[in-house]
Formats: sequence, C-alpha cells, structure tokens
Amino acid sequence: MKKYAKAAARWAAPAVILLQVVLVWSEVLSVGQAVVVGVTLEVLLLGVVLAEIALARRTYRVSRAEGADGQQAVDEALRAVLPGPVAKAVGMELGLLRSMWTWLRRRRDIAPGQEPLSYGSQIRPVMWVMICLTPLEILAIELLLPWAAVRITLLVLALYGTVWVLGFLGALSSRPHVVGNGVLTLRFVHFVSVSVPLRGEVSVQEVRHSGYKKAVNIKDGILAMPIGDSTNVAVTLSAPVPVRPKPGAPEQEVSEIRFSADDPGAALTLLQGYSLQVPSEGRTSE
Repeated sequence: MKKYAKAAARWAAPAVILLQVVLVWSEVLSVGQAVVVGVTLEVLLLGVVLAEIALARRTYRVSRAEGADGQQAVDEALRAVLPGPVAKAVGMELGLLRSMWTWLRRRRDIAPGQEPLSYGSQIRPVMWVMICLTPLEILAIELLLPWAAVRITLLVLALYGTVWVLGFLGALSSRPHVVGNGVLTLRFVHFVSVSVPLRGEVSVQEVRHSGYKKAVNIKDGILAMPIGDSTNVAVTLSAPVPVRPKPGAPEQEVSEIRFSADDPGAALTLLQGYSLQVPSEGRTSE
C-alpha cells in the first residue's frame, strides 16, 4: 500500500496540471465555474508541491545520514517525488550543475575517511577540444544561416552543449573513485556510482581487460566499470559480496572488481593500505 501511495504522490503534480489544461481547452465549464475549479486546483497543486518538497528534503537527509554522497542523496530525493524517467533526467541536469559548481570551488565529493582514485584522463582531451571548437561553431552559424530564429536556437544549443561538457569535465575531477570506511565506491561522473564492500582477504593487481560495451558490466561474478572499453586495475575478493549496479536494481554477488584509474600504481599503493595483497607483476589480458 505504501508503494502505491508513493507512486501516486510522484504523479500527483503532473496530473493536477494536466487536469487544468483539459478543463481550459474543453470549455465544459462556465467562466465562474472555471474560476472556482481553477483556484481549487491551484490550492491543491500548492499543497502537493509543498508536501513533495518536504518529502524530498526528508529523503535527502536520511540518505546523507546513511552515508550517501551528495549526488546520490539528490537522486534519492528526486526518485521519492518524481516519476522514474523524470527523476533521472532532472537528476542528470542537477548533477551537471552541481559537479561544475564543486569543480569551480576546487572541491571533491569525498566523505571523511575516504581517499580518491582519479580516472578519465584519456577522455579529457576530447572534452577540451569540443569546448575549443564552440567559438568556431557559433561563427559558422552566424555566417552560414540567414534565418534569425534558427541561428538563435542553434546558438542556445551550442552554449548549452558547452555548459554540459564543462559539467562533465567538472564531474570527472570532483567525483573520483573513492576507497575508505571498508568500501570501494566506483563512479562515472554523476551518472553512475556503485559501492562494493571490502571484506576478508583481498588481492589487487595492475592488469588490463578490454572489450566492455557498457558503463557497468556484471557477468560471472565480475563487476567491471571501464573508461572507454577497458579497465586497468583488478581487485579479487576472498568471498562474493552483494552490489547494486543501479538504484532500484536487484543486488548481484561479485567476487572480482575491475576499474580504470589514471595512475594504476598509485591505486595499488592506496589499496595496499587496506590490507590488500598485491602481486609484484602486472599482466595484460584482452
């Protein structure tokens, strides 16, 4: 019953707005009736919005208290008050702006007791090239297109694209992988975050695996989070542990974690501090 109540709450605000639009366009009510109904619906909508804001704030605080980072807590709050697809889209946009703001302040989304493991150095140059090409794109739009409306539309899209790429770059720096408090958390900017408990005897080595097609791959007890299509660090656990590849998905057990780090040697050194047994030589596997 609680599940259905939450689902109804997520759709309440859109449903009220849709009902208002239908009443206006259908002209089934007189002017006086339409005013009364409109005011009633506005009051109802305000109540729904205030209730959802309160629910979102409460969910955010609970998530933070349970150890979620800022972006995870925001995503949980949005999922509590919005339909799934809408919450995901809004969360991505808010995450973009949040990551850029964190980056500009030279901060990182790291909790006390956690150490960062940076990643993404191989895709940063591509992002900067895209940003540097934006002025040329804007100039071409101004010179080649005679229609003002089209020029303005493409200009807005170009500027938005630049902000998006800057936010992506910001997230690469402000949301690194982190290890600490008995957990290894693997991230891909503000899109993905997967936490893996580190339990018992664990070994780690610098080893390359490639051929991955998705941001998060789980197969045969192996969790892989590549950059591009490859990973360069592998952590083997003594016993399988449960992980959740994405919010709302069922947990799956994994006994090996593969990920990409900018400096695999530094990653091995850091992980050694968590009682990991590190083989002396790496190898390559395709």
